[in-house]
Amino acid sequence: MKRSSPALPALMLASVIACGAASAHADDIVADAKANVERLGATKTAWTGPASAPKVEPGKHIAYLSANEQNDGERQWGQALAEAAGKAGWKVTIIDGRGSPVSWLSGMNQAISLKVDGIVTSADARSLAAPIRQANELGIPVVGIHAAGTAGPQPELGLFTNIQQDPASIGRAQADWVIAHSGGKANVVVTTSGEYAIAMVKATAVKDRLEQCPDCKVVEFSNTPLVEAAQRQPQLVASWVQKYGLPLYITAIADYTLDFQVPALKAGGVDPSKVFLVGSDGTKSAYSRIRGGKEYQTVTVAEPNAYLGYQAVDELNRAFHKQEPSGTVPPPYLVTATNVDVQGGKDNTYVPDNNFAERYLELWGVK
Repeated sequence: MKRSSPALPALMLASVIACGAASAHADDIVADAKANVERLGATKTAWTGPASAPKVEPGKHIAYLSANEQNDGERQWGQALAEAAGKAGWKVTIIDGRGSPVSWLSGMNQAISLKVDGIVTSADARSLAAPIRQANELGIPVVGIHAAGTAGPQPELGLFTNIQQDPASIGRAQADWVIAHSGGKANVVVTTSGEYAIAMVKATAVKDRLEQCPDCKVVEFSNTPLVEAAQRQPQLVASWVQKYGLPLYITAIADYTLDFQVPALKAGGVDPSKVFLVGSDGTKSAYSRIRGGKEYQTVTVAEPNAYLGYQAVDELNRAFHKQEPSGTVPPPYLVTATNVDVQGGKDNTYVPDNNFAERYLELWGVK
């Protein structure tokens, strides 16, 4: 008769303890994610912008180089910038970069040739190193919106400052929603677009946060050019469903890419309750899909587009007066079916309830 090894009970006990610890850790991750989702979806009423600003001087001429006017966010930044600049007595020229680094270079050179007083661009600053350097040498300050991987001054890129939410916080918000919604058990495709530094920061943050969830798995990290979304996303989303099965979560660095995934999912007869598209930016189409409830997209991390346009004018005004950037970084806002119609949602956009336009005009001395 064989005797049991005295080490076996100890090993079994250790295994049970380890499993219990892992389960507790997973539960903690889910609880933390749920708390974050609730906080990120709360109404934003606090003013987190600057407390003071130099008075604006009318008569300036500025240019806005949009990375791609086909994107709701890029277009709305320019519209808000033009509105704010008009109230300040400035002239604005809007240039469409058409989603291509080649067009961005042409557009930046065009802005410089116009001898403008300042430039705002949403194109990736790394692709514009030479013309931005030329603008700086000519005394033309350049402000970015989504033009770099992080918010704030970017002296190495020649940007007076870069305006955006913190992309890492956006990525973590997307991941937290996935963790909370799935109960900590999700297969996830993380998508990005490497020509934008902000996109890589955002997607990497999604991946890093999901890797903290024991039963969540990043099944693919997909990097494709944003300008090719219309051609590539339909085939890609169909292949992911076939390859990884259902349910499946897909995160996007821009709601724009989901515009081309949804029709492909519908055409393939994929159950909307089995594929969850997690967007960011807060475009009109994203709001519409979330409100509809059966359009695959269930959430987006929305940016306050009009706010960013006003902030761009404020930052240029500071540059004109040789002052430091404001340091303002708007917090992320998670839009779901429960809050889709508040804070501008009825107009399919995110507008914080903090009277930002009036506050900026007051700071600038504009009546």
